[in-house]
Amino acid sequence: MSQRHKVVITMRKALQQARAKKGLTQAEVAALVGIRRASYTHIERGSRNPSIQVARRIAQVLECSLDELFSEESGAPKTGEERK
Repeated sequence: MSQRHKVVITMRKALQQARAKKGLTQAEVAALVGIRRASYTHIERGSRNPSIQVARRIAQVLECSLDELFSEESGAPKTGEERK
């Protein structure tokens, strides 16, 4: 498995877990971020990379750091409450 493939899988899991912890649908995250649902779905599937601006907004909505969501070594993301 290539390094890029591993990163995509890690990012997908982190985004899905963070969204599930917040109890949000893909459509709800997209609306809160200000992008189309299809765009968010592509980001979560790993077929599109978000701009840094969009990545920051996703992290804010999901109450996670950029590293927790988009780094090569993302683990299960911690919500804002769990980080305190």
